Amino acid sequence: MSEYRLGDETPPVTRRFSRVYEDGGWFFTTREGKPIGPFESEGEATQGLADFIEFIQLAPLDALASLTTSLSQSEQLGAADSDKT
Repeated sequence: MSEYRLGDETPPVTRRFSRVYEDGGWFFTTREGKPIGPFESEGEATQGLADFIEFIQLAPLDALASLTTSLSQSEQLGAADSDKT
């Protein structure tokens, strides 16, 4: 399996993922800065992160492309929503 992610031109960088408690739930963030959650506990957020990483490593390229597109679109929607306020 390639060490590169879809769209990457350089090898991956080791990253620390943070888990944060916010608005009554635990979240982790993707490398794109998208919060994933809420989880009921920090342990569940940690397991959710492990599951997310496993999915990224095992998913077919078309599924990863769909995920990347979805994350990009939600970022654009978030920016449009913030423009309205």
